Amino acid sequence: MRNLYLVRHGKPQYPDEHSYCVGQTDFSLSMLGHLQAVLLNEELSDKISGVYCSPLLRAVETAGHMAPELPHIIVSDLSERNLGEWDGLSFDKIRQRWPDIYKARGNNPDHPIPGAETPAASGFRFSQAVHKILCASEGDIAVVTHTDVISSYLHALHSDMYSRQQFRLPCGSYYHLEVNEKNNISFSDPSYILPHPELNDGLCLRLRNAVSLPRHVLPALGHYKLTVMLLLNLPVVYAICWNPMVISLTRSLFAPVHFCMILPDFRGITRKQAVNFSYS
Repeated sequence: MRNLYLVRHGKPQYPDEHSYCVGQTDFSLSMLGHLQAVLLNEELSDKISGVYCSPLLRAVETAGHMAPELPHIIVSDLSERNLGEWDGLSFDKIRQRWPDIYKARGNNPDHPIPGAETPAASGFRFSQAVHKILCASEGDIAVVTHTDVISSYLHALHSDMYSRQQFRLPCGSYYHLEVNEKNNISFSDPSYILPHPELNDGLCLRLRNAVSLPRHVLPALGHYKLTVMLLLNLPVVYAICWNPMVISLTRSLFAPVHFCMILPDFRGITRKQAVNFSYS
């Protein structure tokens, strides 16, 4: 039995603060995306012997952080679904230009987008690419790609049990699947996995280096071990200390994310308790 990891790239860098419809528009990783890719490295790098990735920059950069010692084989058919006339536009512009279609997709996410590749077509393209990869490879491998093609592919495998939308996954997360000797794919749990590795000095250094932070930042964080990094994928980031350096770094790292300072007195609470509180 082999292991196959279907990995979604880290968060891309959008042109501004708006949310974008992104298919084959080629955005690079944001600062947050680079950090997410380093967390994937901590979780998967010692589990895989091969890496295949989409040619889009956000996937290539993620693969570079995730497995820097392995060659990355780019496969064009691992690209994200082409989203036609909407690809690369902000959802504000889309809502203005196509109000009826935008509303229809609110009720049915698979309602057609003008000029777009269909979910079935992109899922079949992706499925063929994965099959060729499995036939040409050995051992446990990672495929760094995109949420829409992943969800279409997995839905085709389990269409009788789950909707396609249930297989969508956030940036920097992955699915773990098992592959038998006939290259049949299965998994017991349809839930994606979001890396939350235990922090250590080496990981903190890699996180800092991934976003080119000044060398003085890590000692200033010191005792806190970059605890805030554990909250990378939450919609609200909590800073549980009063260290100005931590607060400044948190604001810069999570500029696209809602930032919330916890003001009550936590001095009588251990760091572990504070982290647990922030997750609730």
